[in-house]
Amino acid sequence: MTIGTRETLLAKKPKLTQITIDNETYHLRKFTVGEMNNLLFGQQQEMIKLAEQQGIELDFDNEETLTKQLAKIHDPHRLARTLAMRLCDKEGNNLFDVNNPEDLTALSQLDKSVFEQLNKAIAEQSPKNSTPDASSK
Repeated sequence: MTIGTRETLLAKKPKLTQITIDNETYHLRKFTVGEMNNLLFGQQQEMIKLAEQQGIELDFDNEETLTKQLAKIHDPHRLARTLAMRLCDKEGNNLFDVNNPEDLTALSQLDKSVFEQLNKAIAEQSPKNSTPDASSK
C-alpha cells in the first residue's frame, strides 16, 4: 500500500457511467463534493430565494416553523437541477449549467420519460442491498 499525496487525492474525479436515452449515448457523472454540499446545504438558500420571489414571509426566528414553511415552497426546477448536475460529456463536463435559468427551463420541458430513464440508470449504479460480510460486523 502506498501513502497518498495531495496530488493523488485531487486527481480522483467522479466516476462516469454511459447511459442510453432513446438510442443516443449520454454520460452520468457522480456528484462532486461541491455538488453534494450544494445539494445538502444550498437547497435551503434556494428555497429562501424562491419564497422571497413568491412573496412568502418566512419566520427566521423559529427553525422548526421555517423548515415547515420551506417544505411548502414550490421549486419549479428541482428535477431539472438534478439532471443538470448529472448529465455530462465523456470527459465529465456538465452539458447544462445548474445555475442557468435558461438551461433549467429547457430541461424542465423534456419529456418525462427522459427523467425516468435517468432515474433508472442512477438506480442501477447504486449499490444493491447486500448482506454485510463478516469483516464489517
